[in-house]
Amino acid sequence: MLSNYLNIAFRNIRRTPGFSAINIIGLAAGLVCFILIGNYILFERSFDRFHEKADRIFRLTTAGQDGGNEFGVATTPTAAYPTFKRDFPEVLSGVRILSTADFSPTVVTNGDAVLEEKGFLWADSTFFDIFTFKILLGDPHTVLDGLYTVVLTESTARRYFGAANPIGKTLLVGKYNLVVTGVAADAPLNSQIKFDFVASFHSLDRWRALIWDSANFYTYLKLNDAASAPALAAKIKSAMPSLTGSPMTDGSYMTYALQPICDVHLHSTVAGGLEPGSDIQYLYIFSAIALLVLLIACINYINLATARAVKRAKEAGVRKVVGAQQSQLFAQFFAESALVTGIAMLLGLLGVYLTLPYFNKLTDRPLTISLLGSPAVLCGLLGLGLLVSLFAGAYPSLVMSKFRPIQVLKGNFQTSGSGGKLRKGLVVFQFGVSFFLMIGALVISRQVAFIQHRKLGFDKEKVLELPIDQAIRKNIAAIKQEIMADPAVQQVTLASENPVAIQGGYSMWAEDHPTDYSLGIGAVGGDPDYIKTLGMTLIAGTDFTDLDMALVAVDSEALRQYHFILNETAVRQLGWTPESAIGKRASLNGREGKVKGVVQDFHFASMREAIQPFALFITIDEVNKMILKLNTDHVEDVLSSLKIKWKARAPQRPFEYQFLDEQFDKLYRTEQRSGRIATIFAILAIMIACLGLFGLATFTAIQRTKEIGIRKVLGASVAGIISLLAKDFLKLVIIAIVIASPVAYYFMQKWLADFAYRIDIQWWMFATAGAAAVVIAFLTVGFQAVRAALANPVKSLRSE
Repeated sequence: MLSNYLNIAFRNIRRTPGFSAINIIGLAAGLVCFILIGNYILFERSFDRFHEKADRIFRLTTAGQDGGNEFGVATTPTAAYPTFKRDFPEVLSGVRILSTADFSPTVVTNGDAVLEEKGFLWADSTFFDIFTFKILLGDPHTVLDGLYTVVLTESTARRYFGAANPIGKTLLVGKYNLVVTGVAADAPLNSQIKFDFVASFHSLDRWRALIWDSANFYTYLKLNDAASAPALAAKIKSAMPSLTGSPMTDGSYMTYALQPICDVHLHSTVAGGLEPGSDIQYLYIFSAIALLVLLIACINYINLATARAVKRAKEAGVRKVVGAQQSQLFAQFFAESALVTGIAMLLGLLGVYLTLPYFNKLTDRPLTISLLGSPAVLCGLLGLGLLVSLFAGAYPSLVMSKFRPIQVLKGNFQTSGSGGKLRKGLVVFQFGVSFFLMIGALVISRQVAFIQHRKLGFDKEKVLELPIDQAIRKNIAAIKQEIMADPAVQQVTLASENPVAIQGGYSMWAEDHPTDYSLGIGAVGGDPDYIKTLGMTLIAGTDFTDLDMALVAVDSEALRQYHFILNETAVRQLGWTPESAIGKRASLNGREGKVKGVVQDFHFASMREAIQPFALFITIDEVNKMILKLNTDHVEDVLSSLKIKWKARAPQRPFEYQFLDEQFDKLYRTEQRSGRIATIFAILAIMIACLGLFGLATFTAIQRTKEIGIRKVLGASVAGIISLLAKDFLKLVIIAIVIASPVAYYFMQKWLADFAYRIDIQWWMFATAGAAAVVIAFLTVGFQAVRAALANPVKSLRSE
């Protein structure tokens, strides 16, 4: 029986290649979209779940409230983990991690090879006990026990030592000679902790002391019981005043929060991290897009199948007359649906294989086709195929199996009524979803463009950043002078942090405030040329001078005199005006001095966040970046010249650089990626929706063939007939736009609410998307309407 059903199904597919091709291509396109996005979502949700006891591993983050403003950063001080392990029995173990990429890439020397490494971590000896990173050579429990030891990843060991065994070999890292004690497998792609080197944390002289006032470290705790995390967080908050010696004041406190490691990638709500995370919101958005596009494809199949029901009515009637039961007819037509879905699934898998490299480039993720080879995923795909077959094929199969043979064979078959209303409703749904996706893509692209073109308060174009080290700092004046001699270099400055990613971690006391007052503030140490180089606007006071540099260069820390330049937000939160702030006494993490100037607010973090308080101070020892402002379009020539000078002045460090505008763009990769995905799938959705509209137009034209013939005989024009057929469909599209507009407005307003600086949704966005939808719908329907209008009426009326 089944083979008979399949033979009939194949025969019908061959008889109507056009309709069959549209059905199969539409479903295949929907399945490609669904599988690709499903693959992406599975990968994103798999982050850090490979660790054994991952449910008991928590990231410790700094959190609190300052003057009513909540804050949170991913870094913590060195004292947190040892103190919590000592004082709280809930803590079984933990690890502190220092990523040198947060400051300046690490220079590793091996013989004559001098390389700059960004994946360098310093960690406690418990690193490989807490995390399940496979150790290929060495004992995971002891590889970091000794001072001046380092573990390499497999690819790094091969890069430095080839096929030779690296155990016992020595690498020069800064001023440290580190002995290789282990080789680990490369970190999985779905790990938010990635590394090329892990060195012994206790080898760092300056960080051996347990301190609370410098938050530069990532801390992870392993608990005895995951359920104890909320109670532990409450204990930590209560204990912090006594541990740090800083009592809580009204509206201000500082504590440490616990976040499950499996939530870090998608649910992080604090600034910073070992790797840029994603956002669970986008997974929800992509899930909805995948489901909606697949639904549109299924609806397209339903419309096309019911459009063909007229031609297959007599077939069903004859089968019933010769004894076929309704259940048998349902099975036959459903088998045809399953066959079409099966072919579409195979074509879809081929499409996934062909488009996966482009999708990976679009999403910036290393997804592989091998994910589809697991039994669980294959069972999921089989279930997806059955579900699509059931959803897309059930209604057409039911309609055709319920035909009354007497009416059909007499030519009295009708498919109007509730069935026609359902088909129209499905078209409204299709175009409503397509319009929604068009609005979403338009709003996201406008927001990204707004971010990229908004004035930042500083100049990021043609600004070059070079990492520096202690050896370069010793001769920095001569190096700056030589670089400034190049006419293509407009200005040079030194800084402790990247201007587009300045972290918090500082606290400021200021005159006119209680002695226990503390303002959480971001800060950068630099030299007197910082504001000039970045093109910032000073609105009150004066800029730094060489005298300010001299005042902090004295050997005695007690005799050093600091001056500060604050941004408008800091001045406002301190209760001052820019003019009244000048000359006020202030203290920044123990640096005593006075406010010298006020700079216009500038964006030094993502525009998702409101501008925070900021302070600039002069320093010598803390700078680790050289920032150059170029005044030429011939950047390659400048880089070649700089490279020669760099090798002559700093042979111990490779010439590695970054452009500020590229670093700024990295802050919004998620938004850019989401905008591209939304645009592509909005186009795909409306293309599939047009197939559905084409199906309904075909169905209507077939139903009204004789009516059209009579109208033509009576003198109706081609334009009149086109209008007759098109207006009903355009009504459906307009209804879809009206229904979808408030829904799109609501959801896009929620998305924009995550940005402190955002566009306003304008009426023209809806008008543009609506006009595009109407034009596309008219062209789709118009093709079928013109075809029907130009048909010979003699053929349509011959049976009369």
